[in-house]
Amino acid sequence: MKRIEITLSETESRIAKFIGKERFKNARSKGIYNARKGPQSDLETDLEGVGSELAAAKLLNLWPDLQIKKIPDHDLKILNMTIDVKTTKYKTGRLIAGLGKSDKPCDYYMLMIGSLPTYSLAGFAKQEKLLNENTITDLGWGKLHALDQKELISLKDFLNETN
Repeated sequence: MKRIEITLSETESRIAKFIGKERFKNARSKGIYNARKGPQSDLETDLEGVGSELAAAKLLNLWPDLQIKKIPDHDLKILNMTIDVKTTKYKTGRLIAGLGKSDKPCDYYMLMIGSLPTYSLAGFAKQEKLLNENTITDLGWGKLHALDQKELISLKDFLNETN
């Protein structure tokens, strides 16, 4: 599947950095555990998360959730369907979600690859495709749900499913 690349403008990158830092400070001050799955810092996780959410919103022509104080269960919404945007800097990275995501699942999960300011879309998965017992694995950071990129659907297929 050909990847679609999105580069945030300088202003969009500044917004992502500001919101990422503020969300980091807010969550840590409230003792909220960061469920990151990798060696990166909590701050880097929050910054890249917001950056990829803004890139995903830009790609889908949606308004991103820019809240700082409240941590929503989803990142984007399209036609009453929720999307959780996941990020990795690894080109062959998998779409992953913690086991706790089954408690408050989104309708779709979206994998973005890259780092601020440029990300590319790897694809989408429906909740039931990602969050099931067949996808549970351990990549070295504890048990989680994971799908290889070849198992994800394209933007075109996602848009066809959601229209």
